[in-house]
Amino acid sequence: MDPVHVAHLIAVSVWGGLVLAESVLELGANDDESRRVAARLHYRLDLGLELPLLLIVLATGGHLAARAWPWTPLHWLKVGLGLVAVAVNLLCVGAVVARRRHVDDAAAVQFWTRWIRAAGVAVPAYLGALALGLACFRA
Repeated sequence: MDPVHVAHLIAVSVWGGLVLAESVLELGANDDESRRVAARLHYRLDLGLELPLLLIVLATGGHLAARAWPWTPLHWLKVGLGLVAVAVNLLCVGAVVARRRHVDDAAAVQFWTRWIRAAGVAVPAYLGALALGLACFRA
């Protein structure tokens, strides 16, 4: 396996683990104080770890995609699912930042927390892209 594939797989895996940890943090925040704590911590995780990981995922994925041209239908599906997961995650980062800016307004924090939890709809896209990517490694 070449270094770009390894870097991409590591970045995608670490990103997935981070999203899982953030999900545990978010789902455990069920009162005003725990939502404020989640808002502060999730903000730091997104800016310090998640955004750099997403840039690595996009850079390595873009490199791999360019090398694989022309794409098979499975490539189109894998890239499409991956881009859906990245796009929803970027929207979630926006919600995390908005929530952090309003951390002293309980109603706003609760509103943005619902948006952040709704970003979980991207999990099937992430898992689908991951499964297709791992299947390509075996082929």
